[in-house]
Amino acid sequence: MRISELAERVGLPTSTVRYYERVGLMSLPARSGSGYRDYDERAATRLLFVARARRMGLTCDQIGALLPIWDGTNCGAARARVSQLISEKRREIADRIVELEQFTAQLEQLHTALQDSSAPPECRTDLSCCVPESTAVPIGIELAPHRTHPVALDLRAAD
Repeated sequence: MRISELAERVGLPTSTVRYYERVGLMSLPARSGSGYRDYDERAATRLLFVARARRMGLTCDQIGALLPIWDGTNCGAARARVSQLISEKRREIADRIVELEQFTAQLEQLHTALQDSSAPPECRTDLSCCVPESTAVPIGIELAPHRTHPVALDLRAAD
């Protein structure tokens, strides 16, 4: 089958199939005489596995490590590893919720400080007129789910 047929069958855009090929989650397919990618049922099964794993929130690296365990034949080992990855993902989410709740509390304090004071006629050089001073410890918040380093927000005034 061609890439468009494969992608439609699994419910992905063709660009995603090409991306999975580039990062090694999908093997490069054979080519037809006219140069079109030619996928078989095994590729469709593998793409479905990858797509479902991505929808569960697994990273491409995690899926890449999982594929040799599964390889379409070792369901038991893959199932055990997927269960472990789900548990890890749940812990990550719980940690993230705690971080976001702490960050929300900081923002609520700052919002209250802004609301409780009137704006000066001119901006202050320390910007405390529009960004209130905070004594809270900065909380590292990952703004994008796949950033390698969290962004620390420090809302304290500079000394």
